[in-house]
Amino acid sequence: MHDPGMPRTRPPDLERLFRARGTLTAAELGAALGVSQPTVSRLLAAAGPRVVRLGRARATRYAWAREIGRAGQRWPLYRIDPEGRPARLGELRALEGGLFHFEPDRPLPAFLDGEFAHGLFPGLPWFVDDQRPQGFLGRAFARRVAAEIGAPADLQLWQADDVVLALLLHGEDGAGDLVLGEASLERAMQQVLAPREVLRPDERVRAYPQRAEAVLRGEVIGSSAGGEQPKFVALRLRDERPTPVIVKFSERTTNPAGRRWADLLVCEHIAGQSLRAHGLHAAESELLDADGRVFLESVRFDRTPPLGRRGFVSLAALDAAHYGHGSTAWWRLAPQLHRDGWLSATDAHELALRGWFGALIADTDMHLGNVGLVLADARPLALAPSYDMSPMLLRPAGSGEVVEREYAVVPPMPEHLPTWQTAARLAQDFWTRVAGEPRVSAAVRAFATRARDALVEAIARFG
Repeated sequence: MHDPGMPRTRPPDLERLFRARGTLTAAELGAALGVSQPTVSRLLAAAGPRVVRLGRARATRYAWAREIGRAGQRWPLYRIDPEGRPARLGELRALEGGLFHFEPDRPLPAFLDGEFAHGLFPGLPWFVDDQRPQGFLGRAFARRVAAEIGAPADLQLWQADDVVLALLLHGEDGAGDLVLGEASLERAMQQVLAPREVLRPDERVRAYPQRAEAVLRGEVIGSSAGGEQPKFVALRLRDERPTPVIVKFSERTTNPAGRRWADLLVCEHIAGQSLRAHGLHAAESELLDADGRVFLESVRFDRTPPLGRRGFVSLAALDAAHYGHGSTAWWRLAPQLHRDGWLSATDAHELALRGWFGALIADTDMHLGNVGLVLADARPLALAPSYDMSPMLLRPAGSGEVVEREYAVVPPMPEHLPTWQTAARLAQDFWTRVAGEPRVSAAVRAFATRARDALVEAIARFG
């Protein structure tokens, strides 16, 4: 063996090894390089901050820090609290092998749990994943910033490094309360201190159609809201306080597809009313007709009137990190989340109840991205209010044609019967409200009447 006092191995050799292997223990490094443990220690020391130490004592592993673009290799992660005050949570680092490491400034057991206890992630950490641009607004955002960060214009082709660069440069208004990097935090705090235009209620009739047209031209009116339906974010006076809202809008109702999308927005508003009327949590919303469109304005539950923020993580992100279902019924995931301490028994029951409610109001788009939790330091996490619930069975076809479909009651398995019974009565209330709602078309009112009658019959059988 070569004299350990004068090793021929240099940091570039370490870098190539880490790029190929990801993380290694000191023993693995010594074996791979053919050097003694004291030599490994000297090599690691000579590499300085390029080597990242993971874990402690016998569990210690090492990784090689990786540069992303010209943005460096490590960045602070901040939280903005409900009063609009920032606090640093820790530091995110990019590592060779496509890995990321998060080093918290204080204990964050909900963030670093199970296989992620040492802060090592195979890609972007799950609690940051909902910050990535997504949906209708995300695609417009990607087209706007792609050239600046050297990313593809097609959002589906973005890698984790592209997301990090976008968050560092334009991540001041992401979902939830997390902000990556000092520059984005500075812009976020500027928005708190000097908020953009705050609309009075009577100004919306003029402003919302203008913003809808801007969004359809590809301009980004806020970058935080996921989902495929056209939308923008705004600040409007509500109870004399500036209140952050998300505003969805339909096509013009002079064509059949526009009329049907308008119906679905009205139904989404009614779904929230039905849930809240029965003591469940749902985003507060309001309908507005302007310039031939229907606008659904929903109060953002991840924002506060003092222009502060609340945490958020979708079940899609949580599931991808900890369960890997990809797609599953909410009532099946709920007991697992309770068993593992993510949800209280009460919130797990509400999640299952919402799942059955959605199924019974013909919401065929109930993926795990359409439900989330309030991200906090420790578990259990609170269930976020309901959002994006509507009878999507009635949506126009991809061609834009309105295709009439038949409602079918989703029957319960015996173990789910008590929850199904409660949800069925909620869904009956929903269909009754839709059937009597003059703001929806005659065809949807007739569909609602048939659905209600079918549900009443099923309740008589199973209830």
